[in-house]
Amino acid sequence: MLSIMHMQSTTNGERRKRGKKMKNRTAICISFAFIMAFGGVADAQRLDEMSLERWGKLREVERYQLNIAERFYKKGESTNTNEDWKTAAAEYEKYLTLYERSEAAPYALMKWSLAQVKLRRQNTAIKEGFQSVIDYFPESPEAAASAYYIANTYKSMGRVPDSKKAYQNVLNDFSKHAVAVYAIRDLSQIAADEQDVESQVKLWKRLTFDTTRTKLTRAVCVTASNSLAGHYFRLGDFNQAKSALETSYKSNLPYYVYYYCRSPISSLTGNDETRELGVKLSDTVTGFLAESYPAATAEEKDRAQYKQVSYWIIEVQGNSRRDQKVVDSYKQLIAKIGKDDELLARLGSFYVSRMLYEQGRSIFRQFENKNEGLALVAGSFRSEKKLADAVNIYRQLAASDRENEVRWKGEEAAAYREIGMYAEAIAIYRELLKIDAGNTQQWLWSIATAHHNAGQLKEAIGVYRQCENFPENYKQMASCHRSLKEYREALVLYNQIVGGSESQAPWAQLQIGYTYEQMNAKEPAIKAFQSVCKRWPKNSYASAAHAHLQDKYKISVTLGGAKDE
Repeated sequence: MLSIMHMQSTTNGERRKRGKKMKNRTAICISFAFIMAFGGVADAQRLDEMSLERWGKLREVERYQLNIAERFYKKGESTNTNEDWKTAAAEYEKYLTLYERSEAAPYALMKWSLAQVKLRRQNTAIKEGFQSVIDYFPESPEAAASAYYIANTYKSMGRVPDSKKAYQNVLNDFSKHAVAVYAIRDLSQIAADEQDVESQVKLWKRLTFDTTRTKLTRAVCVTASNSLAGHYFRLGDFNQAKSALETSYKSNLPYYVYYYCRSPISSLTGNDETRELGVKLSDTVTGFLAESYPAATAEEKDRAQYKQVSYWIIEVQGNSRRDQKVVDSYKQLIAKIGKDDELLARLGSFYVSRMLYEQGRSIFRQFENKNEGLALVAGSFRSEKKLADAVNIYRQLAASDRENEVRWKGEEAAAYREIGMYAEAIAIYRELLKIDAGNTQQWLWSIATAHHNAGQLKEAIGVYRQCENFPENYKQMASCHRSLKEYREALVLYNQIVGGSESQAPWAQLQIGYTYEQMNAKEPAIKAFQSVCKRWPKNSYASAAHAHLQDKYKISVTLGGAKDE
């Protein structure tokens, strides 16, 4: 990059001064972990935007060139092709060549660096891009972002010691910036692999209680508080867990206590050594929930709220593995607010989940909506593998509930399929084709998949051809042809998917390679796998092809043709 090289040649003194300052930093070792719902890339992408205020400071010619670069960058994010990333990088470089003293120069340099990362030129991005932003534009917003990107890029390269050091630099130099929070989050992801629980808790506390929450950092802090609460729940410490959740949920705290306590309670009560602790925690939580809302009154709002909290209490009791507690709570709820079909469905389903089928069926038969109750009775027979009883009920329903005849016949067919009676299921599906013409495609697909499951592959292919859900029908037809060792026919179908479905093309190209292998055609197979790597380098199927080429053929290829640094 001509403009960067020019800056480097005229500011080596500045670089040396900064280098000396960097060497004098105090080393601080922080190791901690929590699993984030929002990954580093998602948060970091907010850092690669320039404010409207700064855009307004640009001259029209500067905005024009920068918009060109931005357009190709966004296209690269959409297509993930080397060609678009190279074009974006070239346009940012052009901007720097023309307007190296512009307000947007550090921004363009940072975006050029990000494009280099996408091109797998990570070392170039770090040394010639991000570090130059920090050295030559230390007061720019991009300096903090670039410091973070250096650490994150090292992390993506697997250079963990370098990434830790770089993240610590972020914490030292930009402690008040959002990137410091992201650095803590990323360090925690590294520490998660190292299983350093003590540091996890230390940093969860820091993010939960000590970090100012802004628009850019709130999600990180909320997730930390959730993780901290989960940790304390696993220790049976209700008060500490609640305190952590209170920092994030000023309203509806009881719901989040219920939500995050369930898995820890289940784990604790599933172990003989910690069962007592889990039971105690369960009782504490249910007591807290019971006190959180007023008792049910005649008001519909109060009744609905009381009912919902009761369901939370019952679920927590279920997680504590005390079935009688669950049953007693359902009965108390019924006595308090009366029976309704939703409540009965929950109680009956609980019995069925415990394989107490007759008790469950006795509850389902109390439904006000008799048909829905009978449907659940039939479902319990299916769970118990009593097909004849289930079929009898579905036929009874189809005869008495003509308005929903299609639904009941469909359930009858599904019951047959569950135990491998495909011929009986197919016969019902063909009947449904006649009486439910508006859903022809649904029933054709059911017939095709039933034939496929039954091993009637030629019949399945014939019906799949009548289906209109391309490319899924082509995928299934190709599978049938391969099972029949009709590999040429399968290849034709896969090639049609490659040409006709952008989203499924990488998968289909990978299958072409596997199909050639089944034909013992080594060279075409290799070419097919290489094509996946070249055409869709960022796709997960390219990674699969890349690994297969290395493992089976000892061939090393670079995804997309980029040179890894």
